[in-house]
Amino acid sequence: MLTYFPATNERLVPQPREYHLADAGDGAIVVRHADGTEALRLTLVQPAGNPTGELCCDLCQRTGTRRYLGVYRAELPGTSGRRYRYLTACRERQGCEVRRHDDQAIVNLLDRASR
Repeated sequence: MLTYFPATNERLVPQPREYHLADAGDGAIVVRHADGTEALRLTLVQPAGNPTGELCCDLCQRTGTRRYLGVYRAELPGTSGRRYRYLTACRERQGCEVRRHDDQAIVNLLDRASR
């Protein structure tokens, strides 16, 4: 694609993805490896503050209000619920998966979760 449109920023070109996001059914997001094993579970944080405040999805870069986006957290392994990592993501999982260009936000989250 960059051959035909050389001025295009590489960040805008979709990359192969190793992770798949799925709804857990209870409002949580399950991050799965390509082989189907669970890598991480993100739980929805109850919203607080101005409900019309704009958020940006860390996964697909969509901007919207808290009606469409939520803040999710993942417990760091081995911390017994004392340490978490946070991520902003769309509540509508299918659309977010379609818009997502790469796995960079998930890789960053998993890298920090392993420390």
